Amino acid sequence: MSISSDPIAASDIVLGVPVVDLSASSDAYRVLLGEPVETGVWLVGNGRVELLPGDADQAVDFTVADLSESIRLLGRRGLTSVYRDDSSYAFEHVAPIGVASRGGSGHGPRIDHVVMYHHDVDAAVALYAGRLGLDFRLDRTIAEGVAQLFFRTSTVIVEVVAGPSMADRDRFGGLAWLIDDIDDERARLADAGLDVSEVRVGRKPGTRVCTVRDRALGTPTLLIEQTPRS
Repeated sequence: MSISSDPIAASDIVLGVPVVDLSASSDAYRVLLGEPVETGVWLVGNGRVELLPGDADQAVDFTVADLSESIRLLGRRGLTSVYRDDSSYAFEHVAPIGVASRGGSGHGPRIDHVVMYHHDVDAAVALYAGRLGLDFRLDRTIAEGVAQLFFRTSTVIVEVVAGPSMADRDRFGGLAWLIDDIDDERARLADAGLDVSEVRVGRKPGTRVCTVRDRALGTPTLLIEQTPRS
């Protein structure tokens, strides 16, 4: 069930990650996520990861049930769509954000959250909550003029770090995978040859995290374990 009553009802997320060496990156993601459903494409618990050529643009697409209706509605909200392919559109001035009809979900880890950067706090709220219709959950000041904003689709958290010093344009800043047993997962990835930090206490109460530092993944990557509440 969607958290938001917005007609767009964004749910899962499709990430397009540009990589320099498709073979090396495919090997790294195969360790992290298992076998791809096709070359460079993985279905995960609440979305999809696609590896793109190194000169391609990042893509962070929210999946929608009706692509044409969502494009029409978002156009009325002031977002001009840019055709990517038959199943996805980006938007002018807020790339890499877009919407997609292709999605699908698989087994394995789920995306806990994605991180985005934006140049202006008020504009970020207007974009993610007002235009895209995501559920606005939290606004936390982390430095002078810089806020950490949290939004939700029905399946994933979108963390937006916003402020003049963050970015001159919207950009994708990384993602976190929700893991049941972070100690076992860290050991598995390290044994397979990935560069993984030690496990540490997360910033969010009740979490433990570690960083996968392998450059072949093409984006900052975090593993997060949520400690069950007593």
